[in-house]
Amino acid sequence: MIPCNSLPPNVIPKLAPYARLQQDRVTGKMALVYPEGVLLLNDTGAAILRLCDGHTDLATICSQLGEQYSVSADNLLADVQTYLHRLYQRNLIRFDGEPPSCDQKRP
Repeated sequence: MIPCNSLPPNVIPKLAPYARLQQDRVTGKMALVYPEGVLLLNDTGAAILRLCDGHTDLATICSQLGEQYSVSADNLLADVQTYLHRLYQRNLIRFDGEPPSCDQKRP
């Protein structure tokens, strides 16, 4: 499998139109809800997806997360790229342009 750390810093992620963030009534955790199911998120995953608003680029997302968690944005970049790419492969987020090919399962 090719590593998915080649998303450019200026790529702008957003939730797919049919996916939304909401708090799970049972666990109280944030969840990504979509027609086929629910993905319960940890705090970090929820923080990333809250910033995927269709206006904020990857570099800014990492910078804001770095401030929130007291970590350098450079140290977060590869993990955030991988996380976003996994959600992209599940059709749960979209980018302003197609990301590099990376063992995608998308049509």
